[in-house]
Amino acid sequence: MPIKRYMSEEGSLLLSTFHLLLFISFLILSVTGVVYNQLMQLQQISQSYEAKALIEVSESMLKDRLVWEDVETATLYFSQGHVEILKETDAEYSLVAYLNNRYTSRQRFIVEPDPTLEEILIIQGDPDPADVPLADENSSTGGTGESSGGVEEKETLTGNE
Repeated sequence: MPIKRYMSEEGSLLLSTFHLLLFISFLILSVTGVVYNQLMQLQQISQSYEAKALIEVSESMLKDRLVWEDVETATLYFSQGHVEILKETDAEYSLVAYLNNRYTSRQRFIVEPDPTLEEILIIQGDPDPADVPLADENSSTGGTGESSGGVEEKETLTGNE
């Protein structure tokens, strides 16, 4: 008669539980790592947008300022940080944004030559002949219908001529 040997089944449940706990802890650590990296990326994107906004505002202020005067260096302070403006060449500026949390962003800005104020006045003072209104045909004053320099000449008729 063959001898039947029974193995003890008391420890078989322990091994399965240990494997399940190991798998669950690996899964939790993986998800935690992914969430942490996503939060860090979101924070970096947020800081990047804040720095870009500061640089855009500074660029706009610099464009307005360059119409009236030449800017060599300047520092603009905001509630989120400050922006330093450095003139590198005649038409090129370097804008560096420093946020309060030590994030730094740099951008180069090239100034395109804009027409000066005198050129704008000349353009505005010399209207297109098609834009100059002629004298009204129904008005009581007779007009020549011609204009010189954007000013319309009219002749007034009276009854004593």
